[in-house]
Amino acid sequence: MKMTRLATDLILIVLLVAVPLTSAWATTRTEAEEAIAEAEAMHEKALAAGAEDSQAQDMIDEAKSLLPSRQYTKARMIAQWAVRQSEFAIKVAEGDATVEEDKQAQAESLIAAAEEARKKAASVGGEWRDTAKMIKSARTLAGAGEFDEAIKAAAAAKFQAERGYEQAMEEKGAGFPDFMRKAIQE
Repeated sequence: MKMTRLATDLILIVLLVAVPLTSAWATTRTEAEEAIAEAEAMHEKALAAGAEDSQAQDMIDEAKSLLPSRQYTKARMIAQWAVRQSEFAIKVAEGDATVEEDKQAQAESLIAAAEEARKKAASVGGEWRDTAKMIKSARTLAGAGEFDEAIKAAAAAKFQAERGYEQAMEEKGAGFPDFMRKAIQE
């Protein structure tokens, strides 16, 4: 009986400590809305500086669309990406940052190759779940001037797309094993 009471008390203590800590990790709606407002302000500043950037606006719109489904952490993250995107556009427009043409071209080329490989895999039913998300992330990183990271993301997406195509082609003629066929017929 003492062990049960001790275990119950221990669980209660853990919950009293852990539950308040978890709220510190979660993003609230207010935090997400503040991040979106910051992204909108930075986007307006970029437009005023002559740095037209539709990708930042698309990110802001996407972040807003996540609010009704209570995806506050993801909305905040996307809004922060939009801020970085706009900041980079302002720096480029003001001449404070230069675009590394070779890395930009390499990132764009690899993103295009990844997208082509994704379409090829999709055409045979072999597109993996996260490939399109990885390509989108690579585009976002390239738009923010983070070309090294964009290259890594695009290369990973291309690898996944190629493996998805290969997997689909290898399994093309595969059928159900006998035990599965019998289970389906029963």
